[in-house]
Amino acid sequence: MPLVVLVGTGGCFATRGDVRIVQSDVSSLRAELLKNQMDQRDALTQTMRMLQVASDSLSKVSARTVSIQGDIRGEMRAIREQMLQVQTLLGQSQATIARLRSEIESRSAAPVAAPAAGAVPPAVPLAGGRIPPAGADSVTTRAPGPNQLYTDGRDQLTRGSSATARIYFQELITNYPSSDYAPDAQFWIAESFAKEKNLPAADAAYAAVASVHPTSEKAPTALYKRAQLALQQSNIPQARQLLEQVIARYPRSIEAELAADQLKTLR
Repeated sequence: MPLVVLVGTGGCFATRGDVRIVQSDVSSLRAELLKNQMDQRDALTQTMRMLQVASDSLSKVSARTVSIQGDIRGEMRAIREQMLQVQTLLGQSQATIARLRSEIESRSAAPVAAPAAGAVPPAVPLAGGRIPPAGADSVTTRAPGPNQLYTDGRDQLTRGSSATARIYFQELITNYPSSDYAPDAQFWIAESFAKEKNLPAADAAYAAVASVHPTSEKAPTALYKRAQLALQQSNIPQARQLLEQVIARYPRSIEAELAADQLKTLR
């Protein structure tokens, strides 16, 4: 009996010791889990802070990028305007040369007018200081009018001579800025650049039609053409803005209807 009681008592003591060990292990596990949770919480907090810093930096970079893009667009617009001015001056010089050449050819081909009886024409020295013979007279030619310049420009444009056509159109605009042909001449200058795939020059020339001749029949067409050029360059915001301007400024034009239909596809 004592042996049985002792064995039973020893088994009871062993079981309580195992329970204490398990309880100690559970406490240790809980402490470790709590520590892991705190570490994860700290890591998550630090990660959130890093993400916030990165987000702030990205916002600053984005704002700076937008500012730089705006500056670049402004500089590009100024460059295009300067290029157009240079091309205009060049066109004027070429037009003057062409007109002087035409006058020289006309003088060379024109018949010499007989002097009036008893009149002595003034002697004009020729090249090399030679004096022309008596009876020779100089022939003055009139400068071509806007109708002639416009016709010549359209003829050259039809033949495919865009640069020569621009010379005539530019001379018309320079010498007859208030002529009824001036808006059309400016428009065809833009068309010639567009045909040559010179999109910046074409855009500037179209813009001149709408700004200098806003009441002309070519103004809504020029504005609509600018929107198409923007689409060709994948500049959707500018194209949308130009199409809205067509509708706002020229609501009764055919271009306004086309612009309204096109805006539906861009939205």
